[in-house]
Amino acid sequence: MIIAQGQNLEQRFGANTIFSGVTFSIPDNARIGLVGPNGAGKTTLLKIMTGEQNPTAGEFTVNKNIDVGYIAQENGLDENKTIWEEMLSVFADLIETNNRITKMQEQIAEHPEDEKLLKRYDQVSYDFEQAGGFTYQAEIKSVLNGFNFKEDSWSKVIGTLSGGEKTRLAFVKLLLQKPPLLLLDEPTNHLDLDTLDWLEGFLKNYQGAIVTVSHDQYFLDNLTNEIFELNFGKLTTFKGNYTQYTKERKLMDSQQEAAYEKQQEHIKKEEEFIQKNLVRASTTKRAQSRRKQLEKLERINPPKHKNKVRIHFSSDRPSGKEVLIANNLSIGYPDKTMVEDINFQVNKDDRVAIIGPNGIGKSTLLKTVVDKLKPKAGSIKLGASLDLGYYDQELQTLDPSKTVLDTIWDRHKTMPEKDVRSILASFLFTAKDIDKTVGQLSGGQKARLTLTVLSLEHDNFLLMDEPTNHLDIEAKEVLESALSDYDGTLLFVSHDRYFINELANKIISVRDGHAKIYEGNYSYYLNEREKERAARSEVTATSTNTTSAPSSESKTKLSYQEQKARDSQKRKLERAIKDAEKQIEELENQEKEIQTEMANPEIAASFEKLGPLQEKLTEVQDKLEQANNDWEKAIEALDEFE
Repeated sequence: MIIAQGQNLEQRFGANTIFSGVTFSIPDNARIGLVGPNGAGKTTLLKIMTGEQNPTAGEFTVNKNIDVGYIAQENGLDENKTIWEEMLSVFADLIETNNRITKMQEQIAEHPEDEKLLKRYDQVSYDFEQAGGFTYQAEIKSVLNGFNFKEDSWSKVIGTLSGGEKTRLAFVKLLLQKPPLLLLDEPTNHLDLDTLDWLEGFLKNYQGAIVTVSHDQYFLDNLTNEIFELNFGKLTTFKGNYTQYTKERKLMDSQQEAAYEKQQEHIKKEEEFIQKNLVRASTTKRAQSRRKQLEKLERINPPKHKNKVRIHFSSDRPSGKEVLIANNLSIGYPDKTMVEDINFQVNKDDRVAIIGPNGIGKSTLLKTVVDKLKPKAGSIKLGASLDLGYYDQELQTLDPSKTVLDTIWDRHKTMPEKDVRSILASFLFTAKDIDKTVGQLSGGQKARLTLTVLSLEHDNFLLMDEPTNHLDIEAKEVLESALSDYDGTLLFVSHDRYFINELANKIISVRDGHAKIYEGNYSYYLNEREKERAARSEVTATSTNTTSAPSSESKTKLSYQEQKARDSQKRKLERAIKDAEKQIEELENQEKEIQTEMANPEIAASFEKLGPLQEKLTEVQDKLEQANNDWEKAIEALDEFE
């Protein structure tokens, strides 16, 4: 069923038309990725969908009773409430219904013969249960934990949180509200890998339509089944996820380019014929006829998508075989140790990714390697013939007072101006852009200028801290390709899973104050982590009746045991779900029996008899809520095995 649609939408700002003729529909189960370069109007289109902004022309309509959820710049949180209180406010109707049920129970005690009241009570109680009256608190806890708000933080007043924490909390609140149409603008920004994995799982099972703007290809691949491309003022729709979209887009561009070149060849031949034969009396009419046909010819335009940033990295000289060795390294600041006992080696041509939760010490490790911070313990040994290039995620290596042109020219004084301008043009800097100061540039432009500077240094060991921040998808893809072709060694910090998966042949996972090395890409890392989780679960489950494990199993045998542990844990969860369902059914029956007994006129008229029954009912309802929570946790745990 279609729940919303846009008809011939147009948006102009002054004389500039951002987009026009934009028409689309959104079904109730949509998983749509909205993509396009920075400045194409993606966020503007989302704001039109929310009603926050009116289009210059056209109309966006939403079906009746369809709420649209969107995180605006103002997060809409009550800064005087605690985290828990603010999340409870989402379920104010359920809390009010629960209060009504309590009052109705009191009324039944006073008027047990009132059949209308009893029927109304039954209906309200049923509606309360169906709306999640017994599970909403467990739901709040699940989403807060998913977004890395630990239980000891739930009593914090929102006004004391950082800007990033408030943004994440606003996202939590939006997900708990469950609007039928969910609009997300860069939802993966500033989320660590664990939270990203959790969010993807949550959104896959979301009961509603989702339209998301994102530069995260991995996220788009795992979530979407349709892509809206907004570019050059037009919207084009593609079926499938982001990878399927890129394949189809490349095919369309290559077909258009082939058709354009073929037509240009035809036009050239026709023009040559006309020029030769127009002056001859015997062939003038034929030439004039051909000229009229050529004038009527509908011209094919060359593909616009070829106008991409061009990045190339190369080294002036090869490095030694051993590039970097960290031995018993501890890193941090004078008053705080971030990570201890780090041991790893980077060899020539390696592509090593450093990953982990936000604030865990990834950037600190990179700054220690480039000698911006001193090791707290241990050692870092750099190999022979190394030229280090460093990309700072905060983009602070640029002088904000210098122009774009001078930023390059001051580093390469002998380079002709036309060559500098040509290089900057390859990074999509226009003639107007190069006269701007660095301080006037956007985040994306600063990122591209930093990459320009780095590409001209020709270092053989690149250290990059979040290099995909501020880049749109096309620029990220070009950067991926350039680093893949790079003839040096790469050590980088990133939370971009697609970028990591495409480049890394080794991963350093930093968490809980320690670093662990995985010899593979991000997919390999996920598989290994899953094996580790399964093994830990098996150890926990068998620790009470097993004193020791075999110490000399072969690798094949170990793999079998790991699979066995995974299957065993899955069966235990399935049994736990069945047990919980059985317990829920029994408790629900007990609840109904007590409520029926309380409605008996003789008992309802006696406070002495009604009091103990009310206490018993409360006890049963508490057990029922716990059983529902246990069932939900078991279901969530089982979902990880799918």
